[in-house]
Amino acid sequence: MRDRMFVKSVGKGIAILELLGSSTEPLSLTQMAERLETNKTTVQRFLYTLMELGYVRILAGKRYMLGNKVLSLAFQFLNSEGVFSIARPYLEDLSSNLERSVSMGVLDGDEVLVIFRKERTRFYPFAVYVGSRVPAHCTTMGKVLLAALPIEKAKELLHKMNLFKVTPNTVINKNGILKDLKVTRERGYAISDGEFSLDLYSIGVPLLNHEGQVVASVALSLNISDKGLQKTVDNALDKLLKTGKIISQGLGYEGSYPVIPA
Repeated sequence: MRDRMFVKSVGKGIAILELLGSSTEPLSLTQMAERLETNKTTVQRFLYTLMELGYVRILAGKRYMLGNKVLSLAFQFLNSEGVFSIARPYLEDLSSNLERSVSMGVLDGDEVLVIFRKERTRFYPFAVYVGSRVPAHCTTMGKVLLAALPIEKAKELLHKMNLFKVTPNTVINKNGILKDLKVTRERGYAISDGEFSLDLYSIGVPLLNHEGQVVASVALSLNISDKGLQKTVDNALDKLLKTGKIISQGLGYEGSYPVIPA
């Protein structure tokens, strides 16, 4: 039971924003009312207010989606956190230098929220962009972030996850995932070999702050054909590790690298 300080109307407004943010397509008033288990009149009032403030916009066919004000607010938050503004130029240089896609993400619940994306080649069966959420159990960003959690916390999170197969190579057995996380932790970086896309061989590294905490992770997407070219993989890994170390130092980290403290 929530205390008297909790403002229900604010909670309902945020619930609408979260619902629109998690949906893969614009929603109708009826759909939102059903999913929020409330009446259409209540939802409509909140939508009107959110539209007036720029946080929601309406499309043809009376379907709703997040407005530009949400994106603006998100970027203000990312810049205030430091990691985005510090990492961005280095990640753009890494992507341009290797001519490969680079992403950065943070753990958001049991998924990875993408906060930076420089795409060179699309490997996925769907678009991945800033604001996208991707599975944590089969992506290198997710593996790094899960490996950085205390063991019991990682187990608890895995228990809540929808461990589905994205490709035939996706590991969905909890013990198998925990074993992979252990290897990732010991190695200091993660590998995803055709687990999120059969065309993708990905390497992920941690970004650490001044307290030695993993605050985000960076993934470099290689072609699956690159896997057989050792010099290409070694060069990509070397540049990725150097980039991860420089960004971490920019965040105040002074220890050895790569490392994933749990």
